[in-house]
Amino acid sequence: MLYKKFFTALVAMIMFVTSTCAAEEKIIDAEDVVPEIGLLQNVTYAQYFTWPESRLQMDIFSPAVKGKVPAVIFAPGGWWVTGPKVAGTQICYQLAQAGFVAASIEYRTIVAANYIDIIGDVKAAVRYLRANADKFNIDKNKIGVIGMSAGGYLATMVGVTSGVEKFDFGDNLDQSSRVQAVVDIFGPTDLTKVADDYPKATQEMYNSPAAPPALFVNGAPCYKDRKGGSLLDTPETAKDSNPITYIDKNTPPFLIMHGNADKTISPSQSKILYDALIKNGVDANYYIINGADHYAAYFYQPKAFGIIVDFLNRVLK
Repeated sequence: MLYKKFFTALVAMIMFVTSTCAAEEKIIDAEDVVPEIGLLQNVTYAQYFTWPESRLQMDIFSPAVKGKVPAVIFAPGGWWVTGPKVAGTQICYQLAQAGFVAASIEYRTIVAANYIDIIGDVKAAVRYLRANADKFNIDKNKIGVIGMSAGGYLATMVGVTSGVEKFDFGDNLDQSSRVQAVVDIFGPTDLTKVADDYPKATQEMYNSPAAPPALFVNGAPCYKDRKGGSLLDTPETAKDSNPITYIDKNTPPFLIMHGNADKTISPSQSKILYDALIKNGVDANYYIINGADHYAAYFYQPKAFGIIVDFLNRVLK
């Protein structure tokens, strides 16, 4: 009798536990599947055989979708002293999820090149993707460029210098380097005014011949035929390196974003660019990220990144 009671209690306990576990099961409805992302690393898009020999590469992130899609090239920042393509991994992955082929590129630095060379590197990346559009499932008529900080400047210059021959050299010259959209995230514009709104000591530092903007444009006098010098002492090259010089009614649409707490590049740099674009009748949008410093994470947040995707969708799709 005792054994029967024990057995009955054991069965009841098992049933209770089983029913309790079953009650904890949760069912969710399947949502839209995020596209699978393909990655091709270290794709060489340009090579220069003069000293120092340079082989420039890109990483290409592609959504697994049918048909050709727009492409976006990302130019990393680093004051043109460094520009590792790995810096674009997060944003390119997010762009690929949004349905774009996204390529994060490297480019030459001020150790071996000047502003004409480096802008030309980014244009070479545009031509390479256009030349290989079928291979990478790209709509060759819809290519945008995005950059942060020094990369934002490069993206801007690529956008405004379509048809300026001195910035186009190297391979695939039968292809256009024109882009259809530009996203500039806290990039400098007028390199003589990068530190405007900052303390006088900071302005003097940026105006030094050894400051990255000066080395980027004028170089160091000990290297090749460069004259060196502060940008304030070389108004002609300062003007030639200023995107405002090239803006006209044919400039492609722009999205500009800058943090109002940026302590590296004055937020007024973006305002200068925006005003010049509007003056020339260019489709331009300017967003200030409240409280954001010179730091990429502010611009990866859903609200800010959503603005970027909405812009690219509107212009490129």
